[in-house]
Amino acid sequence: HIKIAYRIIIFAIFIAIIEQSPCLFLYEHIKISTTNIIICTITNEFFIQFNTYFNYLIIGNILPYLITFSFGLMAYRNIKEINYRTVPLVRRELDKQLTTMVLIQVIYTFFSILPSMIIYLILAYGNIQDLVLIAQLRLIYAIMTCLYYSYFASPFYIYVCASERFRRQLIHVISKIHLKRFQARIATVNQVIPHI
Repeated sequence: HIKIAYRIIIFAIFIAIIEQSPCLFLYEHIKISTTNIIICTITNEFFIQFNTYFNYLIIGNILPYLITFSFGLMAYRNIKEINYRTVPLVRRELDKQLTTMVLIQVIYTFFSILPSMIIYLILAYGNIQDLVLIAQLRLIYAIMTCLYYSYFASPFYIYVCASERFRRQLIHVISKIHLKRFQARIATVNQVIPHI
């Protein structure tokens, strides 16, 4: 299965490079005439639509949610089948922990990605004329964007909170491996013997 995983990763990287390569030459420096500030923005109308619909909406919001949701459904189905399988108790507990972590990740994904996507759709496609409402929506969108980016760091914290085994392994790696390496480096700093 490792060879399949490597092939999928290489294929995904190849697709990402092809899909994102227009960014290298379609962003341009433009001077805003009213403020004399130079900004980097897209000027190609087709790429603006591509970036809005495909990059942001599908790749950045819908696809991660669908992938996480599908794994959540598989994890839920797995936890239903755990009781009917004849597997060792330790394996059953590990399966329950993994399923719990995936389900928590699905719930967190729902609350972190969906609000920013909704506000973005309202701002981009809602024909809003009220400037105060637009400013309020942009403020909400800025806050929701911070929540959106927390989605990418959340698996670590979810695993630490939901999995006792992950916590033990993290403590072991930090305290036993890294701290011993750091202490060994401190102890061997002064190796010069004073000569009288």
